[in-house]
Amino acid sequence: MPIGSRFRLTNTAGSELGVVTYQMATVTKGETVYLPDGRPATVVEVCDDEQGQEGGVRATLVVER
Repeated sequence: MPIGSRFRLTNTAGSELGVVTYQMATVTKGETVYLPDGRPATVVEVCDDEQGQEGGVRATLVVER
């Protein structure tokens, strides 16, 4: 099992792109993250409230690719 924090990735239309594990504990708006297929995407919003953490993830990251 990977060590790190799990994040849900969604696109700006609200479609889920997947759940990924990163070594970092937090991600901020403007950072580059990598989609499950390896392509880079820019974080445009971080949803780390109760709803954003649903499913045991640290946050839901809205990305633009």
